[in-house]
Amino acid sequence: MMTHPNEDVQRALVQLNDALCTWERSTGRQSVLIVREEGGWSHRSQSGKPMHPSLDDIPDCALLDQIADHHN
Repeated sequence: MMTHPNEDVQRALVQLNDALCTWERSTGRQSVLIVREEGGWSHRSQSGKPMHPSLDDIPDCALLDQIADHHN
C-alpha cells in the first residue's frame, strides 16, 4: 500500500477502511475501494483491508467482479 502524500487524505483512507471493516463484520457485506490519482498514486482495499502491493497485477475489474458475483 502506498501512503498518500497528504496526511489528511491518508488519515481519511485509514478511517474509511476501519469503518468498512466494522460495517462488513456486522452486515456480512463485502466491499472494494479503489482510489487512483493522476501521477500514479493509488489505493485499493478489499473488505476494509488494504491490498498488498504484490497483488497489483490483479486488474481493478477483477476485484469489482468479485463483489458483483457475490451480489448476484
